[in-house]
Amino acid sequence: MIASATLNTPRLTDNLSDENGLNTESLLMKDIFTKVKSIARLEKHIVLIGEIGVGKKRLAKIIHNHSLCKKGPFHTFYCIDINEAKYKEAFWEHIHFENEHLQLKFEALEKAGGGILYLDQFSELSSEYMVNIVNSYIRGCNQLFKYNTAMFPRLILSISQDAFQNLAKTDVWDRLLKLLNPISIMLPPLRERREDIPALIKTFLAEAKTSDPSWHNLDITPEAVNECKVYSWPGNVRQLKNAIFQGSVLSHGKIIESHHLPFSMNWKLPYK
Repeated sequence: MIASATLNTPRLTDNLSDENGLNTESLLMKDIFTKVKSIARLEKHIVLIGEIGVGKKRLAKIIHNHSLCKKGPFHTFYCIDINEAKYKEAFWEHIHFENEHLQLKFEALEKAGGGILYLDQFSELSSEYMVNIVNSYIRGCNQLFKYNTAMFPRLILSISQDAFQNLAKTDVWDRLLKLLNPISIMLPPLRERREDIPALIKTFLAEAKTSDPSWHNLDITPEAVNECKVYSWPGNVRQLKNAIFQGSVLSHGKIIESHHLPFSMNWKLPYK
């Protein structure tokens, strides 16, 4: 059996990535991480560009962990399905009576004050909302943190690769560049850095183990790892993570074989 053959091979759960997720075999990602650690310490806004599921939020958190504001909060504002009410609640000033004084309140900015405000899937917004949110951010910071600029939350915008191709051709992109003067970072898709797949699998196996105490012997066969390495991964890192978690369930927390993977061409029933 394949499962028994793996008992004498090194487990993929050995030698996990470091706490900041900087362990990579990809030359592309090594170059990006080297630059990110320098960029993180600058007080500059950042635009992360990449395909859906490529790991933009993970990189944003790495930036936060290496930044001068790492002790501050990392607040995420999800831009999907935003409407006028949600936008106003998060970014418009509200008059609030506190301790017999009227105060201006900016919900999103206060939650991210002194840290990072991550605008997740910013490219899903309409052009109007993109500009409005950035203008509201600038206006709010100037009012809320006028006498303590160190509390200005740093912006990180998440933009999908497809949306960027269209956005870059518009005057909205020019306006955003003028307002924020950000640093842009392009993230390669997983299919262009396949050498990172084993390390990512290690991480996801470790995470899966924590979800069920009976999964302490969870592992994966070399054959299944090889199938992961040759697959195209249109959903990128997010899809790989889902595949490993599905394999964990179908293998009952034991040894993930090829037929436990959702994209495998070697399906077997029943799962044992």
